[in-house]
Amino acid sequence: MSQPEGAASAPAQQDGLAAQIKDLDSRFWIVNAMEMFERLAYYGVRAVAAIYIVLPASQGGPELSHIDKGTIFAWWAAVQSLLPMFTGGYADRYGHKKTIAVAIVLKVIGYVMMAYLKDFWGLFFGCMFLAAGTAIFKPGVQGTLAATMKPKNASVGWGIFYQLVNIGGFLGPVVAGLLRQMDWSYVFLSCAVIVSINFFWLPFYKDPSDDFEPDEAFSTPLKVLITSVVGLFKPRVFFFCIVFSGFWLMFNQVFDLLPNVIDDWVDTSDVIGVLGTSFAGPVVPTLLALGAGLIYAILCGSLVLLSMRPDRQKTSEVATSSYAIVGIASALAIGLPISGFGGLEFLPESTLGVVGAALIVCGVGLVSAVIARLSGLSGKFLTASLAVVGGVSAFVLTRGTLLESSGELVRMAGAGEQIPPEWMINLNPGLIILTMIFFGYLSGKVRPLVSIIVGMVIATVGSVIAGTAVFGFICLGGILVFSVGEMLSSPKKMEYLSTLAPPGQQGLFMGYANIPSAIGWITGSIYAGNKYEEHGDKVNLARKHLVNELGMSQEAADEIDRADVVAALGERLDMTALEVQQLLFETYHPEEIWYDIGLIGLASIIGMVIYDRVVRHLDRDKSKGTAAA
Repeated sequence: MSQPEGAASAPAQQDGLAAQIKDLDSRFWIVNAMEMFERLAYYGVRAVAAIYIVLPASQGGPELSHIDKGTIFAWWAAVQSLLPMFTGGYADRYGHKKTIAVAIVLKVIGYVMMAYLKDFWGLFFGCMFLAAGTAIFKPGVQGTLAATMKPKNASVGWGIFYQLVNIGGFLGPVVAGLLRQMDWSYVFLSCAVIVSINFFWLPFYKDPSDDFEPDEAFSTPLKVLITSVVGLFKPRVFFFCIVFSGFWLMFNQVFDLLPNVIDDWVDTSDVIGVLGTSFAGPVVPTLLALGAGLIYAILCGSLVLLSMRPDRQKTSEVATSSYAIVGIASALAIGLPISGFGGLEFLPESTLGVVGAALIVCGVGLVSAVIARLSGLSGKFLTASLAVVGGVSAFVLTRGTLLESSGELVRMAGAGEQIPPEWMINLNPGLIILTMIFFGYLSGKVRPLVSIIVGMVIATVGSVIAGTAVFGFICLGGILVFSVGEMLSSPKKMEYLSTLAPPGQQGLFMGYANIPSAIGWITGSIYAGNKYEEHGDKVNLARKHLVNELGMSQEAADEIDRADVVAALGERLDMTALEVQQLLFETYHPEEIWYDIGLIGLASIIGMVIYDRVVRHLDRDKSKGTAAA
């Protein structure tokens, strides 16, 4: 009896977790490494873009409005999320590796433009280059994943993909948060360098699109375009994308709007104070340092493992080009911890210091690569040694830094200082790194649509908690809940759509996975940008209070530098900045925007339940009809 369409979405007979991981194709691991570097760069910018775009000029930002930010994000969403509907087909037709190479070039151009162009149009087109590069990059990588995984390990495979994505997503905001304290341009330029690393990976895997004869539907560029559009309007694909888009409206605002909400309304000094107190003893710093060391060890060791493949080939057979990756791993294991944790105190905290640290890191990598190549050190030895060196370095330096920071953190909390919003949201990828394989394994025991629905419910609750919080720990709790829901829902959309993809069209259908995000991101950006500009932005509400409640003229209020408006209101009311923040929150209720966003998420959940019931009904009828025939 033949299977009805979509029947493959039922959970397959599974081996144990270790067996499923071992059975994954080598190409799976290589494109995951590429995605990790791409996400490190992307989220380094994505985590701070919402803050940067509206940042006052006196603080180094473009000082655009939230409406301008919403417009840029809406177009960003359209290009990045709708373009894969077409680039996925072209990736299948012309090769995943070729499209990835083009994508890297476009992303580098975008990052460089964002580093130096601060007017609306300069920033706009920089974001568009970045969006186009991402749109071309994703189907090539995700198409390779879909083509190389098997039904029995697809859930774990997509879970690992999502976990490695979030290693990049976790490290990106950390790097951005450090670099923006020196100069905002360093954030964008460093991301251009990071994404360029992916050029080194291209020689290391066979393009899976070579395994298929070109689909007749992809015989010409015009047919690729037509097939892409027609495939989207297949009922299962189309209605899934429409229903899921409401969830993605809410999802994207966690990363586009929540940073502004945290910056404006959440008092995170309580988190700083608790961390300062807990770092006074050795237990918490040791546990956190162990986690940091483990993540860093995996990162350093896996690079060598993937490039040299000591499990598949002898060291004498390793291509010379592989040692470029060994050099990168050496730079991470030896050079980066030294410079990143203050081991280069002799360098000034300026452009000269950044350049000097970069040169030392690159020098370490180059020398290590040459030594490894000339000495013929085995891949297993290099993998283990760099993992150990990187892990131990990260552990020692992280632990020492945390212990030394205790007194300063307590002082900062007493002074009312705040945690950068991107570091608060970084709990999301941090949790995913630690638990995604477990949740991927867990969600593999149920149908993808069931996991998606459960995840949508949990994520919606978490987003509302985080978006309406005024205290740091409540906000972090909401982000934690949201992250659990994300792990149960987001990776499963790719698994579900991959079950609907005909052979040779995996890249195309992975492109469709971006459509729900596109619809939700576009509408959410426009809606949130306009509403937050008038009803949520703290500076705008402070100006409103000066005019409506204290009798200041609108012209005088507008003339106050954006960075000084809250302080000006505090002087007139004889209040501290935190007291002004509380007054404005209780008077104007900016949290109400998140109730609206939560209701949209709820409507999407109801729609997905209906979609699931309809699909199951259709599959039962088709199975009965096939059996009768």
